[in-house]
Amino acid sequence: MSREYKVTAVFILSAIAIVALCATSCSTEAPWETKKVELKMNIKTVSAGFIECSFSTNKNAYYLIAIEPAKKGEDPMKHQKQFMMLALDSANLEYIAWRNDLLKSGEMNVAPFASHALQYGDVTHFFTGLQPETEYWLYAFVVDPDKMQSAGKLYLANVKTTEQSVVDVYFEYRVKGYWDYIYPVDSLGNIHSHFPYLTLTEDSQYIADEVHSTPEEYFTDYFLDAMKKNESDMIRYGVNADLHDGRLGDLFFEEGHTYYTAIVGFDGFIGNNVIYKFKWTDEDFEAYFKNEDSIVDYGEDD
Repeated sequence: MSREYKVTAVFILSAIAIVALCATSCSTEAPWETKKVELKMNIKTVSAGFIECSFSTNKNAYYLIAIEPAKKGEDPMKHQKQFMMLALDSANLEYIAWRNDLLKSGEMNVAPFASHALQYGDVTHFFTGLQPETEYWLYAFVVDPDKMQSAGKLYLANVKTTEQSVVDVYFEYRVKGYWDYIYPVDSLGNIHSHFPYLTLTEDSQYIADEVHSTPEEYFTDYFLDAMKKNESDMIRYGVNADLHDGRLGDLFFEEGHTYYTAIVGFDGFIGNNVIYKFKWTDEDFEAYFKNEDSIVDYGEDD
């Protein structure tokens, strides 16, 4: 599997991607102001599929943060009030849909709009699901949660995502009984919860039947083709766990069968690839893999 093999990311973005959840410190009982509030945005990381940005205010205040694809020929700063009103309306519609779903499911303790859709205090947020080499409007503004109105000016940055990832992520993998777990980590071993990746586990017998061959070099092509066909449905973030006992999905770990798990970074291109191979025995089976165990990079037969 070549690290230069590029695939166009297919993501579904709403017209305005409003951040739906705020920090746990959010509470409508917390003190807040709307006058003479200054808001700062500090963009920390711009990659192909995500943007990291920190926000802070000089006074306690509620504020909305959001991102949307930039529209050519338009400048939100020239019609700030209208732009902020539309952003608040969109956030409110998303909140109502979220609230109604909870109420229908029997959950009566539903957070108020401010706690669900607004930020409070210092916040660092990752905007994910973005497309490579695309211009975005990343913006924020203070909100009066009682009146559901914007307060003050619009803070906006024009940001263009990169062609491919600017961060290194490594994929560690664990199989324990019928469960398997994926851990995307940085060079220090810390979990990277905002890097997009694809993963697929298959029985070697199934792959051999599909590609009409048994050599492992053909298996990598199988995984690439399978992921390209389903990439928009397979994107994961952070630690991932899957159950393979026949109750969820189609895959069932069977005694004596050999399995391959492919994991590829998907931040604008297929890279950071690994394919791990293991022979499953029984419900007490346990194995742990790191990058050096990948048969892609090292060609080792586990």
